[in-house]
Amino acid sequence: MSSLIFQSSYIVIIPSYYKTDIHKRPFLHLFAGKKSCRITVGKENIWGNIILLDSRVRHAVEAGNNCAFFLLIDPTSIIAEQIREQYIKGGSYCNVSDEIAEISEDIQNLPENEIIRIVENMFLAMGISTGKNNVRDERIELIISKVISGEWLSYSVKQIAEKVFLSESRLTHLFKEEAGISLKSYILMRRMEYAYRLISTGSKITWAAQESGFSSSAHLAYTCKKLTGVSITDVLK
Repeated sequence: MSSLIFQSSYIVIIPSYYKTDIHKRPFLHLFAGKKSCRITVGKENIWGNIILLDSRVRHAVEAGNNCAFFLLIDPTSIIAEQIREQYIKGGSYCNVSDEIAEISEDIQNLPENEIIRIVENMFLAMGISTGKNNVRDERIELIISKVISGEWLSYSVKQIAEKVFLSESRLTHLFKEEAGISLKSYILMRRMEYAYRLISTGSKITWAAQESGFSSSAHLAYTCKKLTGVSITDVLK
């Protein structure tokens, strides 16, 4: 079973699978390994100890890759903002060829607090701050906090627009401008995260789908396959 560790701005995944179909996610990615990781972006094969990938970029994890773990990073976070500014710089990805963090080959056997220490030290070595986000429009901050808390997780964009007294079109534009991701994609990302949390702690997929705002377990399974390139059972088996 893949190990998932949830932090406020990112999810650490130590995968039980080693290959995916081509897919794209609303998250930014950070692939890390003691030996070179291998992913495909478009027609390019990319190798590196640390590979950074922007959100919504089609890619696949190749068989035989040596990634010890990868991060799914909230695209609205200060971590994502710094990665885009300092590394990706308008491109799709950045290959950080030097090994700048200690990455254990048997990381799956480490306790969670030790894994988080490795991740935080990696960010520190990269010059990435994990502090609070820059101040944004207070309505956008409210939406993000309400979605993360679960209170507005099952709401549609229209329902959220009504809550913050904006038209749907104005909110859609404002959220994308302020957060760097569409509100629809952000909600979907958080629903997937919540469903993973529930299933990884023993909940049934049907119940997790309902609680996280999906119309059915089939909808959750379809979304997982589309966004991760593997089935939800492969992620969590």
